[in-house]
Amino acid sequence: MRRTTLAALIAAGLLALTACSSSASTASADKPATTAPSPSPSKTYTYEDCVALLEYDYQQGKPQDASKDPECAHLTNDQYVKAVGEVLTAHKDEILEDAATQEP
Repeated sequence: MRRTTLAALIAAGLLALTACSSSASTASADKPATTAPSPSPSKTYTYEDCVALLEYDYQQGKPQDASKDPECAHLTNDQYVKAVGEVLTAHKDEILEDAATQEP
């Protein structure tokens, strides 16, 4: 009994999906073609944009992982690590001075 009910439910679901997809394709075939607005071009970010973002975050006192941000998301892991290293190297004297003054 359960197998029959399950099979009937699956068959009904497939019929519903088929009906929805065929009516959507029929409806779109009846409409005349219209030109869709072209999407605005998205900004293409560079390695330097990622370094600038990391530098900005550092200057604001809020260094954070920006690997998922648009400015850095296109970089490989090695490129991202290099960008972080660039920012930290530029501030190494500050970092060392801060570490020296915070020691007990």
